[in-house]
This record gives sequence, C-alpha cells and structure tokens, in this order.
Amino acid sequence: MPRVFRDERELREFLDEVLERALQKEKYSKGFGRDGRFTLGVKLDELGIHIDGIDIVEFKFELVGNEYRLVSAYPARGSKVWAYNKKKGFFIQG
Repeated sequence: MPRVFRDERELREFLDEVLERALQKEKYSKGFGRDGRFTLGVKLDELGIHIDGIDIVEFKFELVGNEYRLVSAYPARGSKVWAYNKKKGFFIQG
C-alpha cells in the first residue's frame, strides 16, 4: 500500500468511503448480480475523492451463498502505485 495513510484505521475509513460512494452510482453497483467472483475498479476522480498517488482502487468480491463478501481491496493505478509487469519481469510505476 502506498504510504499515503497514517494507520490501518485511516485506510479502512478511506476504503469504506470509496465503496459507499461507488455503490451509489449505477456504473459500479451493476456488478453485483453476477455469479462467483468479480473485480470492481473504482476511479476516485469520478467520486470526487482525491488521494495523492492513487487514481483507481480495485475491490474483489466473491459470492458466498446469498452474500457478496469483500475478498481484497487495493490501489490499482496512480503515481505511488507499483505493479509487477510479467512481460518485463520487474515492477513498474503507475
């Protein structure tokens, strides 16, 4: 996780706010209703949220019984986000 949060509580509050705002928009809420697992990529600028270095947050959900459960949440794009590029064999920024 990029070092833009002071502690785990601040991170949790951020993720809760992003998910709450995203689910108010049909673009993001229509992902629910699928079977199995799905990833919800949320663009922060569309929600009016600005966190330096994070542009997109991804939430991974899994359908268990009749409930969707959050499996993982992480920043996917931004100037402070590094991701492993399999083709190049090293981490890239952005």
